[in-house]
Amino acid sequence: MPVVLSISAFLFAVAAGAAFAGGTAEKGAAMQPAASSQTDTLASVDPSNQTVVFWHNQSNKQEAGLNALISEFNSTNQWKITVKGEYAGNYDDIYNKMITGIAGGSVPNLVMAYQNQSASYQLANGLVDLNPYLHSTKWGIKDLADFFPGFLDQDVNSQFNNQRLGLPIFRSIDLMYYNISWLKQLGFNSPPTTWAQFAQMCAAATNSAKGTYGYAITTDASDIFSEIASRGGNIAKADGSGYTLDTPEAKAAFSFMQKLYKDGSAKKIAEKYGEQADFANRKVLFTTGTSAGLPYYAQAIAQGAAGTFDWSVAPMPHSTDKPVVNIYGASVSVTRTTPEKELAAWLFLRWFAEPKQEAQWVRVSNYFPSRKSAANELTDYFQKDPKYKDAFDILVNSQSVSEPPFSGYQQVRGLMSTAFNAVLDGANVDQTLAKLELDANKVQKQSAP
Repeated sequence: MPVVLSISAFLFAVAAGAAFAGGTAEKGAAMQPAASSQTDTLASVDPSNQTVVFWHNQSNKQEAGLNALISEFNSTNQWKITVKGEYAGNYDDIYNKMITGIAGGSVPNLVMAYQNQSASYQLANGLVDLNPYLHSTKWGIKDLADFFPGFLDQDVNSQFNNQRLGLPIFRSIDLMYYNISWLKQLGFNSPPTTWAQFAQMCAAATNSAKGTYGYAITTDASDIFSEIASRGGNIAKADGSGYTLDTPEAKAAFSFMQKLYKDGSAKKIAEKYGEQADFANRKVLFTTGTSAGLPYYAQAIAQGAAGTFDWSVAPMPHSTDKPVVNIYGASVSVTRTTPEKELAAWLFLRWFAEPKQEAQWVRVSNYFPSRKSAANELTDYFQKDPKYKDAFDILVNSQSVSEPPFSGYQQVRGLMSTAFNAVLDGANVDQTLAKLELDANKVQKQSAP
């Protein structure tokens, strides 16, 4: 998840700015009515011959693949819509450019954004509610049940009366990476399914003389959320009214990791991607992280000093009936411009979200598709990359959960990480979580629409 400007800085920029315009070259256009008010008139909108600017963060191979898809749409769509893809930097860069664009009256028509970022843009009424488009009799998506459970819901924001602020075209999940060969040498036949089994295996792998340990702790908020969710907990109220971080599930997660760290069975990651290096060099038995990291783990192992070994991925341990996976990833939002440009942008987004295009994007990016039927297009890809198939099966067979889409959540993520680090270093769990919930709800109040 990206680091973004504070809410106060965002609102200052918006207050100083102009209305949204339709594309990077267009400035000073009048603010248009929200798409949600156009529910009865979408059928009469003509998107023909519109040019749509799309800000994204894809580079190198991914950018080439995205450009190929854009070219295909441009040459085949019946409305002669032209999409122009523009690499706008990483998610931080895109966010900051959107802030500047809001203030200066110049924004793209489509933008990749995490859910909390799109919520920040909507504080300035800058995005289109996609609900009318999704359910339009003329322009909508008919087979909504084909989307993985929870994927579509991620972009519905209760802070904004359940407006839909984006559409998912790819996702990742939080996974546990484990060394199969080492686990078998320790006398275990399968990865842990409970946290008690996890602790046992971590202890067995820990040997200070050899410099080995059980788990590389990440203090990223997404992993913290995953650990809480694996115990059946959540961190925010569904109605968007506040955070619930001082809970039995959060206390269990924080206390468990505090003890694991104190016992020496787990260590903090000392440097960026250090967990991948330690895993590749057979220093750590378990790591957790995004499914998008699969090719990077494979590369690290191929280049590591320990040689090749058998490894795979599994759901995180859990106390719920089914495994729980945290799904995350940026969606694509449509900015407020004109009805014609908004519809043209939606039609590209709808096309991209079709199974054939999603499968093509999987082959380029190694992300998960948002549509279940895309798997029918990926049989050969599953055979080529069985670990990707393992991860895909985890997605299919697990309960999906997701982090809050609220404006201000990025600041709360920082508070979560700080609190988790403090607990690992010995801070009282109850006191730390009580303060964390209080501080998080202060942010929520300050960032509310």
